[in-house]
Amino acid sequence: MTPPNSFYKFPKVQRSGVLWTLVLFGVLHLGILFLSEWQSKLDQSLVLDEKTQQLVDSLKSNTSDAIAKKDTIYPFNPNYITDFKAYQLGISMKVVHSIRAYRASHKYIQTIQDFQQVTGLPDEDVLRIRPYLKLPTLRVFKKALKKQPKKELNAATMADLQKVYGIGQVFAQRIVDFRNQLDGFLVVDQLGDVWGLKHETQQRIWEHFKLDSIPEVKKQNINHMTIAQLSELPYISASLASRIVATRTQQDSLTTWDDLAAIEQLDSIKKARLSLYLLFN
Repeated sequence: MTPPNSFYKFPKVQRSGVLWTLVLFGVLHLGILFLSEWQSKLDQSLVLDEKTQQLVDSLKSNTSDAIAKKDTIYPFNPNYITDFKAYQLGISMKVVHSIRAYRASHKYIQTIQDFQQVTGLPDEDVLRIRPYLKLPTLRVFKKALKKQPKKELNAATMADLQKVYGIGQVFAQRIVDFRNQLDGFLVVDQLGDVWGLKHETQQRIWEHFKLDSIPEVKKQNINHMTIAQLSELPYISASLASRIVATRTQQDSLTTWDDLAAIEQLDSIKKARLSLYLLFN
């Protein structure tokens, strides 16, 4: 007679537990096999095309280069040394302060000899730092060209005037006509009385011309002049001449420009100009 199976000696509850344990173990084993196969297929599906792979490799390379260059020392102008640059090169702050003080005195390090003299560093330190120094290029100044002698404005022709930047035929004609009306410029400021001539253009004119030769003017007594005579003078129109004579008649005689203060046409500039041609005695 076959002896009874020892498995059946256990109670029913224990037999059920053993069976469920074996089933669970089998399920887990099959799950692990399935996941391994799925992972393998997933890795194969994630293979990048050539272009994308090159981009990924490039990004990795740039990241590596950036890490490598983090501590790279680039050539620099020692006149503008920073605290961090001094730290990279192992230069003390005392040396940095010496460089900044030298620059504050409006002097600049231009040669390696200047650098060593200002910093006081020994030869071995200078040789070590030399490859990182970007010394400024020495400026070579050419001899200034000999300036052309200035011409007399009162003798300038229209062609002479048109050689000045900003002076065309129109302005040249205005300057000559106004100069003829004045019988020659007496003071520099009279050039500004040319209509439409900008201050910048006037400055350029004086870079080429001078006013050394001025005409002799015999000033006339304002109390003895008629309206017609006053009208012939620069800066005085017929109406202004009439106002001056009328005011002079009311006061019997004019002694200063203050006596003509009521005439609005006579501003301070016009009085200054007329003082070149008129007197009160």
